Amino acid sequence: MGASRGKEERLEDVLKILSKLTGVKHSFYLTKPMKAGLAKIERNYPSIGPLTIKNKGVAECLKRKHVACIIKDKHFRAPPHATVYLIDENDKTVGRELLPGEKVSSTRERKVIMIGNDFVVFFEKGTGKGAHFVLPSVPFKEIERLDGVKSVCSSSPSAAGDYFLRRRAKLSDDPKLASILIGFELR
Repeated sequence: MGASRGKEERLEDVLKILSKLTGVKHSFYLTKPMKAGLAKIERNYPSIGPLTIKNKGVAECLKRKHVACIIKDKHFRAPPHATVYLIDENDKTVGRELLPGEKVSSTRERKVIMIGNDFVVFFEKGTGKGAHFVLPSVPFKEIERLDGVKSVCSSSPSAAGDYFLRRRAKLSDDPKLASILIGFELR
């Protein structure tokens, strides 16, 4: 996919690659109204008791000129790093999602408590005050390696954002599926 190819051809190539990935059921581009509606939903995400949620990854994706969305099932590959972190007011990670098969152990300085099967909270003296959840952007290697594409990032919207996108794309709200945004620029 060289830079000499037209913009529309390169955009089509991105969707072709996304739609062929294992576990991807649908792929499409967000329209301007979809981007605006999703940004509003993610800005107003309700807190969980005293914990707030900052979906920095979706905000980063929505800054890109082009934003693709995939709807994926459980067969889609794992992300390259955690997609949910618990960060305290000093920007110290006090908890995070575990990737499939990953294990963590307590040490003398740091105790760990599992929350469910895939989230760990770290207890260290002097940490945790003012904690909030952060959902960062995540690399998306299948698109990053394409010629003519730059500034690639991906993220998952909230459940409300996921529902909004599926409704706008006229897709069913299947709880076994989830959406991922892939934002990028063309050179």
